[in-house]
This record gives sequence, C-alpha cells and structure tokens, in this order.
Amino acid sequence: MYDVTIKAEGMTDRGYHCKDAAELRTLVYGVFRAQGEAVKNETELIAEISGAHSAADLGGVGSVGAGDCTVTVAEVEDWTEFSCHGHESLYVGLGETVRCDGTCRPRRRFNRAALLDLTEALDDAGLEATGGCGRCGLEAGQMCVGCERCNCHRHDTCTRPASEPVTVGR
Repeated sequence: MYDVTIKAEGMTDRGYHCKDAAELRTLVYGVFRAQGEAVKNETELIAEISGAHSAADLGGVGSVGAGDCTVTVAEVEDWTEFSCHGHESLYVGLGETVRCDGTCRPRRRFNRAALLDLTEALDDAGLEATGGCGRCGLEAGQMCVGCERCNCHRHDTCTRPASEPVTVGR
C-alpha cells in the first residue's frame, strides 16, 4: 500500500514497498538499527510513523525522521505483489489477456538482506563524507602515504617514504 523511500546524505535513495503500517514500522526501526542508533522515545516515534502513513492514506506524502535518514511514505493506489501494469487489469479472466511488458517483478520489500545493504551503504557514505573511500573501506588516515589515494587505484609509481631510523639507546 505504500511506496517508501529512504534518503540520507551521500547515499543514493533506496526505494521499498510496504503493504501496511506494521511493515512501515519495521522498516523505520530497521533504519535506526542500520545506523547503530537507539530509538530515544518510542511513543513519539510510533506517533510520527502513524502520522506519516495517515498523510499517505489521505493522498499526500508523509515523512519520518530516522536518525540521519529521512523516510518518505506515499500511497500506492492499486496494490498488487507485482509492479507490472498488465497484472492490474480488472478484466483479466473475462476474455482479456494479460498485457505484460516484460518488466514484471515482485515489489521490493524491506527484509534482512535490505537491512544489511542499507547498513553497508550508510557506512560507505559516512566514510566518503569524512574523506575516506566507501568502496574499499579505507578511512581518510589510511590512504596511501605516497599519493594519498585509496586501494581503488594502482600504486605502481608511488614512492614510499623511507622508514624512520630505529634508535636504540638507554
């Protein structure tokens, strides 16, 4: 019943579908988990989620703040498990054939795999925001000393700094 989009700075938007308010609640709590944040006031959060899906039910768009992310909610008018318009025809079975354009696929739901994917994307966005590289997982201080680039690049021509002399003394 709902198109849900998770937005965060430095991350491409993630789109999912929730069939009811319970799935929406699970998704929002999952966004908090993906960021490693605890929900500070559960009563307030549940009220905010209810307000978002009520706004969507009334034909608008609702939103919920979930840590550094924003979850936007919009209503899907004719809900089916597939996002193919051919499966939504009212006259299928009454002489009309299914008109599928070949893009038929299940609607994307927020599950365990999506939670892990979101966690990784948020971690990568955090690394890149601080000068690191999300693709290879290096923080800003872990870049190559010779060229200050990450492991995504070749380092054939990098000059490594000479090691500091070891001093032994008492």
